[in-house]
Amino acid sequence: MKIAESFLALVKRASTDLDVERIREDVRTFASRHEGLPTRRKALLMVNVTARKAALVGAAASAPPGWAAVVATAPELAALIVLQSRMIVGLHLLYGGDLEPEERALEVVAGLAAGAGLSVGRRLTVRLAEELATKLAARAMGRSLAHVVPLLGVAASAALNYGVVQAVGRAVVARVERRWGPPEIPGSGPVLDAEGRIA
Repeated sequence: MKIAESFLALVKRASTDLDVERIREDVRTFASRHEGLPTRRKALLMVNVTARKAALVGAAASAPPGWAAVVATAPELAALIVLQSRMIVGLHLLYGGDLEPEERALEVVAGLAAGAGLSVGRRLTVRLAEELATKLAARAMGRSLAHVVPLLGVAASAALNYGVVQAVGRAVVARVERRWGPPEIPGSGPVLDAEGRIA
């Protein structure tokens, strides 16, 4: 129960403290830089950019020799959650979706959960939060043990972070497309969920 509360508090802080206007501007700039590409391709590029940043975070955190690198695990995990939170909100904005602050936290948890192979609907249970926090903690411990071995730890940490962010990003792209639909395809997105009949 305590691990779930701590994890959810970290995610909530990471997702609500985001400068959404700055992310919106970054997404606009990114999208205009890749103007000729379809939205999905832009989204996957955005995921790749974030995954590369996460790899650098992992490499930097495991650069100190031996057990000193293990101490860097908690800040590294926090930095990864912030990076992924920014990416998740950015992907929603890229597809034209604007999230309320409470919704942002749920979408961040849903994205992290999907990347870990778990499924979140519209509600988050304490059990699911515990399971997700435990998986992320186990992953972090695996990274911290890799930190003990010089050079190998740097490469392993970078590769693990890259792979984790790729998995989260691809899961979020699928989730975002189901919810909003690519902007260039008319009739996609939330309108498809509306009930009604043609008179």
